[in-house]
Amino acid sequence: MIDRASRKKIAISKRQAQILRTAMNVFVRKGYTAATIPEIAKSCGLAVGTIYIYFPSKHELFISVIKSLIVAPVIGIFENKVSQDFLTMLKDAVENRIGFLQEKSMNSVLSLMGEIQRDDALRAMFAEKVIKPFLGHMENIYRARIDSGEFRKMEPEIVVRLIGSMIIGMSMLEMTEGETSPLNRISQEKLKDEIMNFTLHGLLKPATKS
Repeated sequence: MIDRASRKKIAISKRQAQILRTAMNVFVRKGYTAATIPEIAKSCGLAVGTIYIYFPSKHELFISVIKSLIVAPVIGIFENKVSQDFLTMLKDAVENRIGFLQEKSMNSVLSLMGEIQRDDALRAMFAEKVIKPFLGHMENIYRARIDSGEFRKMEPEIVVRLIGSMIIGMSMLEMTEGETSPLNRISQEKLKDEIMNFTLHGLLKPATKS
């Protein structure tokens, strides 16, 4: 039986998710500047004051929307499955992002990212509250694997950015190419396998023993 504290935590999580989903739609439709907290609250069927309980400002709400789309699912995989080996966690993370890509949610993300690039305050907050903590978290995971001898020595700061750039770049290419993109003709399982193979083994064939 779920206790009172757990029920409250679940209710808060559901309310936050509701606000984030609604806010994303409003921000994508109207843009950051034109969107207002009262409009978002009305679309949620909530009082304006309720929005501010969860998100102190429009800046905070906007950044939380981006975070929920881009990094929260991946961090959740690596934090909630610490008992699994890294390869399994990486597979789950790649599969999660492929699913995100194939749901066409990337269109919304790119629209929101354009808003960040046009607003210095949003860009600074996004870097400080989303990008820096996320990359730092992934660098620590990779560094621990180097120290344990599982991974060869490379600069963690570079590795995590290379992997992230590959996924983001692939998503942007798929959106630009549209229905003609080969990514739309490859099954999710095949795409996951190819990304994993490239990430773990690169381009060179293994050296054969003479």
